[in-house]
Amino acid sequence: MQILESIKYLILGIVQGLTEVLPISSSGHVEIFKYLLKVDIYESITFLIIVNTGSLVTFVFIYSKKIGQLIKGFCIYIFNKDNRDKYKAEFIYTLKIIIATIPAGVVGLLFEEKIDAFMLDYALLVVGIGLLLTATVLYYVTSLEPFKKGKTQISWYDSIFIGLAQSVALIPGISRSGMTSSTALKKGNSISSALDFAFIMYIPISFASIILMVYKILAKETTSFELSNIHNYFFAFLGAMIATYFAYKLIFNIFRSGKLRYFSYYCFGASLFALILFVL
Repeated sequence: MQILESIKYLILGIVQGLTEVLPISSSGHVEIFKYLLKVDIYESITFLIIVNTGSLVTFVFIYSKKIGQLIKGFCIYIFNKDNRDKYKAEFIYTLKIIIATIPAGVVGLLFEEKIDAFMLDYALLVVGIGLLLTATVLYYVTSLEPFKKGKTQISWYDSIFIGLAQSVALIPGISRSGMTSSTALKKGNSISSALDFAFIMYIPISFASIILMVYKILAKETTSFELSNIHNYFFAFLGAMIATYFAYKLIFNIFRSGKLRYFSYYCFGASLFALILFVL
């Protein structure tokens, strides 16, 4: 029975990893699969942070060179006035990432507990509505003119709107990658610029979530983390990390092929399925 339970957590981790990258809502699909697999995870926020950490490790690995350049350029620009012109681009890009993460951080701090409490009784309903919104946004974006080419630089204005889109995606069922990348594309950015910015801005907000969780555990503000369940968490973490890597390899080709509308159709179907499960 313990092996079966670990396999269920592994499946949940794989689901989260795949759907974290694909624009179909990782948190929404995790909730649906939790119901289908009959996995009682009452520590929802803790579990989501753990599987998100799996995705985080993968993104840090993928963007390690870019992250190193941004950190180096940001620090040199601040502390070395003689070389500011050389590293101005890295400094500005980093500031845009910081600005884009602020809305999600504020919303998370203010509404995290309320969202988690509401999800205990209405998880599938929230997921169904969230997926419906995701489907609508994706369908709208695909109705635009072909977006295979566009701006290669995210503007200050764009970063604010992308950040607001990420804050909305804290609601399960609303895809973070779908909302952020769609917003960037709607603003006229190229696919590479939109996806790179969306995935890089995921890194600091995920780090912040982990730090907040650890603080609450140490301060004994939450009892949701169970050491007895740590081996299952490990399987979920591993599944999320591996699945995120393979999904990332697919996402750019999918966007470039113009098949984003299929994700919209899928989210419509998944929304209906979640709502039916809720009614039943």
